[in-house]
Amino acid sequence: MGLGGGNCQISTTLYNAVLSVPTLSVTERHPHSNKVPYIQSGKDAAVAYGSYDFKFVNNSGKTIKITAIPTETDITIKLLQLS
Repeated sequence: MGLGGGNCQISTTLYNAVLSVPTLSVTERHPHSNKVPYIQSGKDAAVAYGSYDFKFVNNSGKTIKITAIPTETDITIKLLQLS
């Protein structure tokens, strides 16, 4: 057990962005052991240093750029295809 600092909210946001791109494949994702209040069940991605990670593969053959834009209350993640 440990204190959360929002890392899982960021990995969850990235996970949902990755799910929206057909050429990206999730290779590692772990659900939380309990329901989390910020996303519906099955759409979360828990991370914990040294044990749980979120990983995906870019199968497009093109470079992608991940941008994360935080505000006081949320974060927006964009996945951009470069060339």
